[in-house]
Amino acid sequence: MIERIVCNASPLIFLAKLQKLKLLNNYNLRIPSQVEAEIIRGLKNKKEDAKQIMGYLKSRKIEPDKITILKDLPNFMGHGERAVISLAVRDNIDRVFIDEAKARTVARFKGLKPKGTLGIIWDSFRSGALDKESVELLTLELVQKELSDKRRNPR
Repeated sequence: MIERIVCNASPLIFLAKLQKLKLLNNYNLRIPSQVEAEIIRGLKNKKEDAKQIMGYLKSRKIEPDKITILKDLPNFMGHGERAVISLAVRDNIDRVFIDEAKARTVARFKGLKPKGTLGIIWDSFRSGALDKESVELLTLELVQKELSDKRRNPR
């Protein structure tokens, strides 16, 4: 059975930057409309990764879910992260893909099993979709892209 996942924008963005969105092909992927809105903002800002993500979602016929945010989720989390957790709780989906550490902690408190982009890469290695050298290269590239993003967009 294909595992059901609710995915936040950051894993999609990082996998697009790595040219590895196809690593998500083995999951039954769901995204809330709030995450789609983040990607659309990227499209309006002419972000190449946003274009890739929208093409990927369209090719997989993944339609965003409309979701009401749970009232008890902390405001320090992003709108997309709160929507991901809300959708997973509403639809009894155990696994969420979220990179932000604080949001993963909140997800665990809600009984969910969070995983970030590195976890997706590791699962791909364990399933045989990636070899050891590819995992090492992707991990280094991911860290470099995350660091360069943080320099460009400090919080």
